[in-house]
Amino acid sequence: MRAFIPAISLAMSLVAQSVSAHAHLERSIPSEGSVLASPPPTLEMTFSEAARLTGLSIRKDKEARVPIKDLPTSTAATAHVSLPMLAPGAYTVSWHVLSADGHIMSGALHFAVAAQR
Repeated sequence: MRAFIPAISLAMSLVAQSVSAHAHLERSIPSEGSVLASPPPTLEMTFSEAARLTGLSIRKDKEARVPIKDLPTSTAATAHVSLPMLAPGAYTVSWHVLSADGHIMSGALHFAVAAQR
């Protein structure tokens, strides 16, 4: 029985490594669910590993698409995207990245810009 414990431990370690091999969004600025007093000039997304941002779309209030001029072309753990001046409202950012292992990962984050008073 004791001979199986190292084998089970090794197998679990390999499974954990393969699961963590994909790039997952760890944090962003603006952060998920944040309400900002003023529009952010950039979007910063930090992934769990180096990845190449292959797609990004931003929608205001689930309707109008916000134009993005340039996506970063390098492979890095953190991507910086310049944003146009955002009007008050709720925004959804949909992203796609190519992980170092060749897998495409995707997700979304949400934030809002408060109306000026």
